[in-house]
Amino acid sequence: MVGLVDYHMHSVLSDGKNSYEEMIKTAIDIGLEEVGFSDHVCLKTVEWAVMPIDIPVMTEQILELRDKYSSQIKVRYGIEMDYFPGREKEILKIISSLPLDYVIGSVHFIGDWNFDTDQSLYGKWSNDELYNMYYELIQLAARSGLFDTIGHLDIIKKFRVYPESDQSRLMEDTLKVLKESNVVVELNTGGLDRPCAELTPSPELVALCYQHHIPMTISSDAHSTTQIARHYETALNLMKKIGFEEIVTFKNRERKMIRI
Repeated sequence: MVGLVDYHMHSVLSDGKNSYEEMIKTAIDIGLEEVGFSDHVCLKTVEWAVMPIDIPVMTEQILELRDKYSSQIKVRYGIEMDYFPGREKEILKIISSLPLDYVIGSVHFIGDWNFDTDQSLYGKWSNDELYNMYYELIQLAARSGLFDTIGHLDIIKKFRVYPESDQSRLMEDTLKVLKESNVVVELNTGGLDRPCAELTPSPELVALCYQHHIPMTISSDAHSTTQIARHYETALNLMKKIGFEEIVTFKNRERKMIRI
């Protein structure tokens, strides 16, 4: 793991199992160059996101630990922010109030339905319709200009939900929007431990990102110390095989490329 980064991690302040300091110590032990925290921040009141009253606590803890461990590891401050169409100003207000290094934009909701945790509405629409609704939101999130990175790009497949027909055109259209919007796509290794048992995005989408010259970073979506940098060897081998030579790092919402 020497020289690598992990920018998608959750602590006890959202739906993780460990403190920031516990995760930093583990990241140091396995040789990461940078660790970035990205607890859930959501406009809806959900149990898996940081409570508004705890956002200053999140900021204070991360900044203190960044200084404490500065000689051993680079600590970055990010958030995973849920995207809701029509609420961009509210989202921007939160983002602008925090001294962030990066913002992951994720779609976990279609309307009021949190498809990421609630399986009750699967089957209400055809899977083709579901995919179109989801990727329309991804495109809007990218175009909003609010986010540095798009999180787990094809998480709609989490519960092994796949389209009934070929959606190549939808994928191409989405990737064109991502490129035009100048966002980074994360290669989220956590998908291998979800029901879909596949990287998010899939190897096919990673290849399309390369073809469209969309920069990528790598992350584990760790919710505990044991998940930090999980499955990195698999992900990096895939990226190198496809042709990627670099990944994106962040500081003060500015990008820097490092070799893999």
